[in-house]
Amino acid sequence: MYDLARLREEFPVLSTCIYLDSASTTQTPRRAVDAMCAYFYEYAANHGRGAHHLARKTTERYEETREILGVFLGVDPGHLVFTKNTTDAINMAAHGICWREGDEVITTALEHHANLLPWMALKERGVDLKILPQKNGFVDPSDLQDALSPRTKLVTVNHVTNVLGTVQPVEEMARMAHDAGAMILVDAAQSAGHMPIRIDGFDFVAVPGHKGLLGPQGTGALYVKDYSALSITCHGGGIVEEVTLQGFTLLPPPARFEPGTPNIPGVIGLGKAIQLVEELRVEEIHRHETRLGEQAYDGLSSISGVAVFSPRGSPVLSFNVDGMDPHACAEELDRREGICVRSGLHCAHPLASSLSPGGTVRASMGCYTSPGEVQVFVETVEKIASRKKNPRSR
Repeated sequence: MYDLARLREEFPVLSTCIYLDSASTTQTPRRAVDAMCAYFYEYAANHGRGAHHLARKTTERYEETREILGVFLGVDPGHLVFTKNTTDAINMAAHGICWREGDEVITTALEHHANLLPWMALKERGVDLKILPQKNGFVDPSDLQDALSPRTKLVTVNHVTNVLGTVQPVEEMARMAHDAGAMILVDAAQSAGHMPIRIDGFDFVAVPGHKGLLGPQGTGALYVKDYSALSITCHGGGIVEEVTLQGFTLLPPPARFEPGTPNIPGVIGLGKAIQLVEELRVEEIHRHETRLGEQAYDGLSSISGVAVFSPRGSPVLSFNVDGMDPHACAEELDRREGICVRSGLHCAHPLASSLSPGGTVRASMGCYTSPGEVQVFVETVEKIASRKKNPRSR
């Protein structure tokens, strides 16, 4: 049973607002915050450094999260490198892959800037970029098939778009890439924790901690199927087995990819947050969020003067009120009912601006969102749209 009332007790802020911005960052549950406080109050030390009992406990708790995440994603935890976020994970791959002049990367017109800019920047290293077109938030796999060439080294695509919530056929795209001798990277920023996903069929997967996994900001991971495809891009303490004045010997991965002091409390909190997601079961979360997406879509679609861009059932819902700037609409939702939504171009300018020059208003539901909150949201949009259409009405 999906006990929504009990779940919401984990998130005190939900009693103060209607939070519909989970695609940007989810709220962090009490148990994760408590775990981070326990680290600071009871055993704070550095990870992987020191023989004293505080250092040992810190390292144990930190590595426990790697095990928890590995089980959750269905992969060997030794193939998970902790990062600051999805952006950091994608850049680790972009800068760590050994590129040759003339190599080719294929991505799509649906991408968040985090999965677009790093590949654009490779132009300075002689790497070519192909961008697949999109239609109504989807990429046609046949376009990928046509774009693949002997020079293609990597295909990189988001699993779920952050603007429209559309789901891309990443498994089919992975088969195509591999058949062509290319690797594939999947940006799972909007899918991990929101829907079932198997990642062992991909070469790289970027996973955020602070979205569907309910962890704190500043946490994430990169799944690396074959470490031989990746070189380290940052050197420092904690990644070496031996150092002399003539050179150094690196530790095995993933340690060699995690130099310096990491976000220890954040990773420890992430482990507790993932355990909550596991208790809820991802299949149930997906079912709950899909129902909310259907409710929101049906409600907004029935309002005169409201354009809905996302498909029915998507818990990431972009829309606009005719004649109203997206930011003004978001501010009005907040002022009237304390409804927190995102507005603008959503760090995905090419896609968002193709829908409307100023972007959209985006409401995104989470595992803790209630049908009652969605109803208040729809009713408030209807009032705003009605007032916009009839400015003299009260």
